[in-house]
Amino acid sequence: MTDNREFIEEFLVESSENLDQLDQDLIALEKQPDDAQRVASIFRTVHTIKGNSGFFGFSKLGALAHSGEHLLGRLRDGKLTLDDRVTGSLYSMVDAVRSILQAIETTGNEGDQDYRDLSRALAAAAEQTPISTSPSPVTQESPAVPEPRAAAPAAAVPAATPPPAQPIPPVQPTAAAPVATAETTVRVDVDLLASILDLVGELVLARNQLRSLDSDDPAVQAVAQRINTVTNALQETAVKTRMQPVEHVFNRFPRTVRDVAASCGKEVELVIDGADTELDRTLIESIRDPLTHLIRNSVDHGIEPPDVRVASGKPRVGRLSLRAFNESGRVTIEVADDGGGIAFEKVREKAVARGLVSAAEAAAMPPDQVLQFIFEPGFSTAATVTSVSGRGVGMDVVRTNIEAIGGTVDIQSTAGIGTVISVHVPLTLAIMPALVVRCGSERFAIPQSAVGELVPLKRDRSGPRIEGLAEAPVMRVRGRLVPIVFLDQFLGIRETTACREDGTVVLVRVDDREFGLVVDGMQSSAGHLRCRELLDAASLSTIVVKPIGGLLTALGLYTGATVLGDGGVVLILDLRGLLRILRLPPVDREPDAAPIPIVEITDRYLVCGTLGGRRVAVPLADVVRLETFHRDEVEVVGHRRVVRRGDGFTTLEDADELLGCVSTTSPPTVNVVVVGGSQGGFGLAVGSIIDVLAAESRLQPTTSPGVAGILALGGVATEVIDLDTAVGDA
Repeated sequence: MTDNREFIEEFLVESSENLDQLDQDLIALEKQPDDAQRVASIFRTVHTIKGNSGFFGFSKLGALAHSGEHLLGRLRDGKLTLDDRVTGSLYSMVDAVRSILQAIETTGNEGDQDYRDLSRALAAAAEQTPISTSPSPVTQESPAVPEPRAAAPAAAVPAATPPPAQPIPPVQPTAAAPVATAETTVRVDVDLLASILDLVGELVLARNQLRSLDSDDPAVQAVAQRINTVTNALQETAVKTRMQPVEHVFNRFPRTVRDVAASCGKEVELVIDGADTELDRTLIESIRDPLTHLIRNSVDHGIEPPDVRVASGKPRVGRLSLRAFNESGRVTIEVADDGGGIAFEKVREKAVARGLVSAAEAAAMPPDQVLQFIFEPGFSTAATVTSVSGRGVGMDVVRTNIEAIGGTVDIQSTAGIGTVISVHVPLTLAIMPALVVRCGSERFAIPQSAVGELVPLKRDRSGPRIEGLAEAPVMRVRGRLVPIVFLDQFLGIRETTACREDGTVVLVRVDDREFGLVVDGMQSSAGHLRCRELLDAASLSTIVVKPIGGLLTALGLYTGATVLGDGGVVLILDLRGLLRILRLPPVDREPDAAPIPIVEITDRYLVCGTLGGRRVAVPLADVVRLETFHRDEVEVVGHRRVVRRGDGFTTLEDADELLGCVSTTSPPTVNVVVVGGSQGGFGLAVGSIIDVLAAESRLQPTTSPGVAGILALGGVATEVIDLDTAVGDA
């Protein structure tokens, strides 16, 4: 077997794919028993497994597949009707074949399990209701099996209960499909893909080091820019090689729903949407078991029995929806049922009985907070223990496994309507954008997906400030109170107090909780940055995630580490673990506090400096993002300057030219404020980014070209660029 190991591995992969297809085909055949083409497809798949097993000498697998092939042959030739006994026997055969394949993969042989009883049950099912008394034809594709002397015991496979189905007409022979002249795919070992991604990660680190070098040599800058472009493209391509559609996981769930519904005496229809959504292969393997549990739980706990549904005015058949889609750089998978919803009072009573919360505290909890108890270890409201649920093991494992890969789990339920469980996972764990913050002499990385905004602390106390007691500091942010954590004090880097008046607050959101981390400042691949409220591309770094040792993992504060462009090692903060340790309560507006005036986003401006030295501002609501381009990336098309962004081009307008001036300096890099508008977006070239400030006066009109008016921003008169005129000119 050692010499044939490579071929056997290929056989195992191909057979596993065939079994997944068999599950789907059998589910479809149950819904449409007269689908002769489907029967023929199932027959060919089983015949392929039988033939390959014979080639490698797997006699047990070959005998079992032979029995199933004979049953399918009689079904294909119209000599047998499809009923519960036939489908049950075929499902049992698929499960047995899968068990044998698993034994071959782990031990190299077919295992000690005896499947002769199953083979006899398949043979008995094949002869139970022949359409004609003539013997079944013997062919090379469907060899006859000797008829048993007695029928198989009734306990082996349940007898049929739907009226008898119509005989399936024989399949007419069709022309053979043309052979493909070239292969479009190739099988690549997963370890090889992982090593390629690791090498790309090292290249990203080298790229970051190159970008951190301060050189005025145009040749060096041009080479650095070219390497940056190629590295980004290579990184995206390498990540895509590991991406697979979640269809590989979803295809197994129709069979799971069928089996669980049958064991619970329910009728359930599974609807799948977004199966083509792609996810990193390692994450696909990680979500398989959690999703399986959620599916089983929805059928067992969520959807009511048919008689209960009919009595409540619902359709007899329950509906279970499995949906996947991309959302904000992550993949969301929803498991939704139209059942009776979660009984909040039962969960509340169980939580009190287990001592998780006092009766008074439980009574004051809102429903969404009560639902969080179902994720506690050993928590279950089931009255009896079944093969599916009731042992209190499951939902806590679901959350633990999802959180282990950087994901989150949300749950919503409405009495009488149903329950929706949403699983949010990152696209990949290998390379991700992150915000690198400075805290004392240390640096830490925060995943970009959790960062909301940056709020600078000012000594003149003109902006948001930290309030409350030293033990429970909070910050008012647009009408809500957000708990504050001083990262340096929490990690023991240095002592600090709640009266700090400088630094930056990084507002992050984990699940339904929001809190702020007070840090000293930001750092990107371009070096140290001044704190800005606007989170832009310049303050983010692309990091390569590396695993950390067990001692650090046990702390529950870090999910990994990365190496920055300057060679420094930075730990990646585990925000969920930090939240778990801090036990921060969900703090909203104080009930007795006076209403806090909300500053509209239109009253806040991005203040910039032009190359000619003028101070200008752009309404923050119109700012899409900030980007930096090398001077060589600016192209001239006709009388327009453009820069390439992604798959398209963006028109570039110079701020000085819009104001009727001509700048005399041409720095090697161009700071671009990408703004939107009713007629489309464009890029505004400026000299520097100063700050984001709130308007301190009314807009005073002016007749200056390109200027909408003058505002007091940060105590300084500032010209507001007329974007409508600029968009019209562009």
